[in-house]
Amino acid sequence: MSTLSLALYCEGPTDQRFFSILIQRISQQILARRERPFVEVLPVDVIKAKAPRHDEAILQAANQAAGYHALIVHADADHPTREKALQERFHPGYELVQRSRKKVCKNLLPVIPVYMTEAWMLADYKTLQAMLETRMSPQELGLPRRTKLIESDPDPKWTLNQLVKKAYPKQSRNWNKIVEKLYDELALFINLERLEALTAYKEFVKDMTQILMALNLIQRI
Repeated sequence: MSTLSLALYCEGPTDQRFFSILIQRISQQILARRERPFVEVLPVDVIKAKAPRHDEAILQAANQAAGYHALIVHADADHPTREKALQERFHPGYELVQRSRKKVCKNLLPVIPVYMTEAWMLADYKTLQAMLETRMSPQELGLPRRTKLIESDPDPKWTLNQLVKKAYPKQSRNWNKIVEKLYDELALFINLERLEALTAYKEFVKDMTQILMALNLIQRI
């Protein structure tokens, strides 16, 4: 059996917890859809790096990720599209890595939610309802009627916090703990088909598919 080893460099600890699990599931789904069940996707390892500049931090992460098949670099878009984050917080680091003569992981791909990671967490309201043990409708929870409109929310982190407060109005002391748990729970159980309504998610799946083709783990169409 072949294996796929991935590393992840993230902006924050909650992003790390969410994406390390989710990216493993996404990779497994892509392989399954291409009828490659004999490829084992190993748990995604989180890489930590610090540097004065973001591009240098990515180079550090790529150095630590030497030996992995690919390094995923996370950055929130904080913008209506992912293009600004790509140009400012991914491409400079990517180019630095490609020029490096050291042993580094040169297969880099971005994961850039619009506007933030929490937008992906809001995409599957049925799983959210189950996790929060609530019967409140998406509208009552403050979610848009159409999933793709979540990417129009400039502050999905605030929306997520408000949603928890609506679901548990009498547990103010536990709101933060409930939100913290959601990063792990949703990463495990969120419906990936629901995420396909989000442009940023589809872009990541496309990039991951390209990497898997370049690694000859799936065939080109």
